[in-house]
Amino acid sequence: MRKSIPFIILALISFIVGCANISTPQGGPEDETPPVLLSSVPEQGQTNYQGQSIFLTFDEWVNTKNIETDIIITPRVTGSFKTRVKKNTVELSFFEPFRENTTYSVGFGSTIQDITNNNPAQNLNLSFSTGAYIDSLTISGNVKTLLDQEPAEDALVALYFANDSTDILNGVASYFSITDTLGNYKFVNLPVGDYRLYATNDKNNNNKADSKDEKYGFYPDTLQLNSNLEGINLTIQNLNTTELRKLSSRHFGAYYDITFNKQLTDFQLVNNENLSFQPVGDDKIRFYRNGRNYGDTLNLIYQATDSLEYVLQDTVKLYFTESKVEKADFTISTVPNRSQALPGDTLVFEFSKPLTDYNLDSINITIDSTQTIDLNSDAFKFNQYRTELNTGIALTELITRQNPQLNIYTGRGAFISADGDSSKVIEKAYNFTESSETASITGKVTTDAPNIIVQLLSASNKAVVRESYSKDFSFQYLPAGRYMVRVIDDRNGNRKLDIGNMLIHELPEDVHYYFDSYYQTKVIEVRKNWENTDTNISF
Repeated sequence: MRKSIPFIILALISFIVGCANISTPQGGPEDETPPVLLSSVPEQGQTNYQGQSIFLTFDEWVNTKNIETDIIITPRVTGSFKTRVKKNTVELSFFEPFRENTTYSVGFGSTIQDITNNNPAQNLNLSFSTGAYIDSLTISGNVKTLLDQEPAEDALVALYFANDSTDILNGVASYFSITDTLGNYKFVNLPVGDYRLYATNDKNNNNKADSKDEKYGFYPDTLQLNSNLEGINLTIQNLNTTELRKLSSRHFGAYYDITFNKQLTDFQLVNNENLSFQPVGDDKIRFYRNGRNYGDTLNLIYQATDSLEYVLQDTVKLYFTESKVEKADFTISTVPNRSQALPGDTLVFEFSKPLTDYNLDSINITIDSTQTIDLNSDAFKFNQYRTELNTGIALTELITRQNPQLNIYTGRGAFISADGDSSKVIEKAYNFTESSETASITGKVTTDAPNIIVQLLSASNKAVVRESYSKDFSFQYLPAGRYMVRVIDDRNGNRKLDIGNMLIHELPEDVHYYFDSYYQTKVIEVRKNWENTDTNISF
């Protein structure tokens, strides 16, 4: 019994020492060294590979992360695979054999990491062939988003054989690439052939484009790949190609709403009924009772138009019912919303609900509290939904250095909404602005394009501040601030950006920005009494 005690102690010491040898050392510099590939089966560039698995051996113990979803294997393999990790080796076993006489390219991305600090293996790619040679052609380029012309990072670029009956909206491609932080992509190890190219931001990771809520785009020409192709660039944008249809028509409180499956660009009544209505969001039209009897039914014929210029004509039985649901507030704002009056400013009232009536006697406009401006209702112009009233009053024709302030006062009940609301009191003052308090941005667009749209944007929210249709443009009397200049190649001359239609192979109109090459920025910052000249753009 006594002889067994030393043996037990020695065994215990050996166990403790052994455990200490495999534990992570405390202190010292953090391990930031990624695992290094020592060998692979098949080897890089191997031909005539007949196996059904891929083996990778690294210089340290590793693990995998999202390898089933994030690995890129091109061309697309049939079936899936299972992964087995043992110490410093990774095995991918495929359920279906590789195709004969085919070059495969495997991009592992960040799917293989060390077990200490999750450092991913860098630039881990493997190419091999089941035939006698390795295909070596490449296609490369860049992907940007259309409106802001910024790089589309992590976009899926999809390459289809030209004779494939599917595209990025309805089928999975044969070859994939993912863009880097600069929007660049590259396909490698491609065979000679004809291809079609698409891209999408693929938010749901299904390797296709969902036109309802994902950006996507296409390259217009068939790519005839006989030698390496470079500079094959694309833009992606939102374009819902689903067929326009009505989702519902029903009551919502005291209102009647018609909801559609996508954004509308126009809505018209066909049977010219005297009804008050307005868009609520992008895909809904709201109708107001506006004095009609509850329960009275009207066969309403309407036409709804989407961004593809598709027109849906339909009929609904419209009627209103009493409701205890509290009405939305009736709010009014004046435009411009700043206190400075600048050349080109016209007084506009904006309403949260359609307007049915107004009282001129309750709208008072005075200059320096002494001179009253007579309003001419014949000059009033409403928008389609009567939610915007342009008074036709040019502010700077009334506000001068001698008369530096214009005051607006609308009494209670000056405006009546289609919901029966009476407006509250509104007070607003506009002040004279010296030209030295403003800035200007001028420049020239050099292009062979016959029609262009030059847009001055707010740098903070990309809202359009001013527009010009001249190649020599000048934006005067600007408040100090940060701006951008965007130019649209208006191919059809309709003075709006057309984003194309992949279903009829129509590309979007090109978009360009002014870029300051010295400061490496699109932003133009101007201060009071500044003239920013030579804001020139060429394409």
